[in-house]
Amino acid sequence: MNCFLLIGASSFALCSMGLISALRCSAGWRAWVCYQIARAHSILFTRWQAENPCTFPEDGAALIVANHTSPVDPVVLWIRHFSGFRRKRLRVIGFLMAREYFDQGGIVGWVCRAMEAIPVGRSGRDMGPVQVALRRLQSGQLLGIFPEGRLNLTAPDTQLLPGGTGVAWLALKSEVPVLPVFIRDSPRGKTMAGCFLTFSRTRVIYGPPIDLTLWHGQRISHTVLVEVTNLIMQRLAELGEIGWTPLEASRWTESRSVP
Repeated sequence: MNCFLLIGASSFALCSMGLISALRCSAGWRAWVCYQIARAHSILFTRWQAENPCTFPEDGAALIVANHTSPVDPVVLWIRHFSGFRRKRLRVIGFLMAREYFDQGGIVGWVCRAMEAIPVGRSGRDMGPVQVALRRLQSGQLLGIFPEGRLNLTAPDTQLLPGGTGVAWLALKSEVPVLPVFIRDSPRGKTMAGCFLTFSRTRVIYGPPIDLTLWHGQRISHTVLVEVTNLIMQRLAELGEIGWTPLEASRWTESRSVP
């Protein structure tokens, strides 16, 4: 009987501590819950490790750009994002995300909304989400974007897909730090649930901010967007030591930057 009482008391204490931590979380209790899920996932499934220190800022805005080979990539980018902070605290990274994920019921849709994802239509013709993303950056928040625009299923380990110019537009309009991150061996599968439950040894490589001051103050023309997009993709490819495909200004078309 004493053993059961001790177990019950310990369980109650742990639940109480968790509830207090969730309520005290500056990012909100929903973000706290999401991080506990992400942390458990990183231990049980992805065996997550960083190859160098995280470059995400403790305060202020930043545009985080990464390669995209798995629906789990936003979770991978969020793990230990506060490792370099003086005071450990959660910061939400709002990702531009395909609307079909955001509109799903159940846990997937709940997580998307809890993590303040910005839903984007696949057509790429609606500038509303991009304007929302810009306002997020201008208000000092973190924004995540996958410039390839979709999952790279063609040659994920050897070649980046061409980048979408939306990432360059956001970087130039906001003038916030652009931080490249290369994700290696993210779990892959045919469905989001399948990827989430796939075992892997995922590594992340953080890069230094990409210097775009050469273009600050310039009129944002099609040529400038192509140049900046190519630089961002080049830096991302260099982090992962893989190839990339430059955009050509003469063939430029409005492109998307959503998963």
